[in-house]
Amino acid sequence: MKMHTLRSATALALLALSLGVPAYAGEAKQQLLLDVDFAPRDVVKVDVGDFHFRPGQLAPLHTHAAPAIGYVSKGTIYYQVEGQAPQILKAGDAFYEPVGPKILHFDNASATEEAVFTDFNLQQQGEPFIVFDHPPTEKIDRRTFPTAPIVANGVTKAIAVSERIGKLVTRTEANPVVGYVAQGNVTISVNGKAQRYAQGQSFFAPAGSTARYAAVGQGATIISFTLKR
Repeated sequence: MKMHTLRSATALALLALSLGVPAYAGEAKQQLLLDVDFAPRDVVKVDVGDFHFRPGQLAPLHTHAAPAIGYVSKGTIYYQVEGQAPQILKAGDAFYEPVGPKILHFDNASATEEAVFTDFNLQQQGEPFIVFDHPPTEKIDRRTFPTAPIVANGVTKAIAVSERIGKLVTRTEANPVVGYVAQGNVTISVNGKAQRYAQGQSFFAPAGSTARYAAVGQGATIISFTLKR
């Protein structure tokens, strides 16, 4: 996981150019949360789910057939991939679950507080997003969000950016984007079709679309996951 705080408009512009993230028109404050690479995939849909873990709840041992990218919106997660050191994910962090190795832990690290996280599974045709070693023995509260009907061949990278939006922000999406409203309410118009999204909802903008983002009220924060070749 790569996490950076952008200290100036110049640094932001240079980062956008280096990563291929489109430039923005309007008011936005950005922070890069995640930049990951994986084997090329012909993505046909992005399955999205919102998990609510009770205090102390443990995730079953599992693997991913499709890479998962996501965002922790509440609480603290104890995360460990087989063969890697454990991590602590906090509210505001993005994460990546790779294809292949076992996910040993994706547990609520708090004994007193709920944890909430949202995952976006980059699925190929006929591919499950998760495989359990054994059927779960306790209920998993996963709230399914609308599936993003992405068709994107040869996807090899995901970049997650947190954006604080005040006034209208307009951009042309060179690559498909799936996203999450982390704070506030926002109206998102994609190719002229506008929809209002509340905190905790997901959204989608296809490659080549013109997207306009406008906060409702004092401001909003959105998490944008851009998928690139």
